[in-house]
Amino acid sequence: MRRNKTLCCACILAYFCISFFDLLLTYIATPNLKLEGNPLVLRLHFGWIELIVINLISLLLYILMCWYAFIRYQPTLSSEIHSLRRYLADITYGDPTKVSFGMWKWPKKWAPQIACLCWSVSVALPFSRLFVVVEWILLISKIPANRFFQFVALFPYGRFDFFLAVLLAWAFSFVWIALEFRRNKRSFLLARDIR
Repeated sequence: MRRNKTLCCACILAYFCISFFDLLLTYIATPNLKLEGNPLVLRLHFGWIELIVINLISLLLYILMCWYAFIRYQPTLSSEIHSLRRYLADITYGDPTKVSFGMWKWPKKWAPQIACLCWSVSVALPFSRLFVVVEWILLISKIPANRFFQFVALFPYGRFDFFLAVLLAWAFSFVWIALEFRRNKRSFLLARDIR
């Protein structure tokens, strides 16, 4: 449990610092927000106060996701320790025999699904937000990175960070499943040895 709290705090601290530097570098690069890529700023003509409020709201949501993924979620012990797919079916549907390709059926147990989503997004967001900080550093430093910015411009509003966040969260969901399977196996074997 202590390790989970440490990871939770580390993720929150990383996200807070990266968000702070994103706002700071945004102010240095574009005090009038003309270069800001946030769709709310672009479409709704939000100013600095609104941008800061948006960042505070996203930080609060991020803290909630970290709290749920690292601290609140307590997995139930599954006897499925030999097959990852059967384990996943057990924690999703309550029945290890309901293994299906892609696990596309409506889940019976939502807690693992929410924990997986929260964990993956919590781990992915600092990386994608760091990408924005790197963009600002390149822009402010006037480092020639034409190909980099041409690539970024291929995405709607030049927001490659959104695409990166979704891609990383999807990839990290597989990591969460593998980690939970290993933890479950360790816990199950330990509980069995104690008996």
